[in-house]
Amino acid sequence: MIFFLHIPKTAGTTFYDVVKKNHAQLLKPKINESPLNYLNTNLVNNNTAIRLPGGYDSAPQTLRIIEKLSFGVLKKIAFIGGHVGYGFHENYSEEIQYISFVRHPRERLISDYKEHCKKGRYFYEDLRENNFEFNAYLKQVKKNGLDNILTRQLAGPFDFFLQEKKPVDDALYEQAKLNCNSVLFFELEHFDEALLYLKKQFGWRKINYQIKNQSSIINTDFEIDEDLLNEMIKYDLELYSAIKTIRFKRKSFVDRFFGDKSDLI
Repeated sequence: MIFFLHIPKTAGTTFYDVVKKNHAQLLKPKINESPLNYLNTNLVNNNTAIRLPGGYDSAPQTLRIIEKLSFGVLKKIAFIGGHVGYGFHENYSEEIQYISFVRHPRERLISDYKEHCKKGRYFYEDLRENNFEFNAYLKQVKKNGLDNILTRQLAGPFDFFLQEKKPVDDALYEQAKLNCNSVLFFELEHFDEALLYLKKQFGWRKINYQIKNQSSIINTDFEIDEDLLNEMIKYDLELYSAIKTIRFKRKSFVDRFFGDKSDLI
């Protein structure tokens, strides 16, 4: 099974479109619509992909339900992706290959802010009341325990968001760094390289795509509380640097696994 640790604003929507083309079906259970019945009824084909709900709470809630499916049903799942943490493998007997896309934490955070400026998003109402100020977004990130989200997701467990919100510390960072050794990372700018890997390693045939869900922005001239911003990404900056080092030591994934990649295109 491929398990996609979807860090917010790392081309997930575009990636899921490719996922859909390379699986028998793409199921999207919703936590408020009997997901267990939905999965037992619709999970009938082998090589099924599941996209978890987009909510920080509904995604791990749904994964908890998936975890309870019978082994025969679980074996039909070839792909799971969503905004959850590392650790689903701990209660799953089959092999799991974790993959994830990463980008510079500051760049990712600003992109996430733009996303929340869209009506219906998690922080939209609060941002609207505060004239879509970037610093209002940073305060919401801190209040909701979404700071250093890369570190939080990689440290796990998969349902970390449903647990008591604790400040990120050195111990959590070290756990995230350790777990990185079990994840195949691709930088967002190397999106095509990731698709080449999936094509060769997992037999994905259709890897053409169109970029989707690019963030818009309302306030283009916003003040930034640099101290608060740096607090929100302090550990993510360190982890991002560590991930880049891991990738360098492994060399290019395409080169490492496939040699000359010209025949893969």
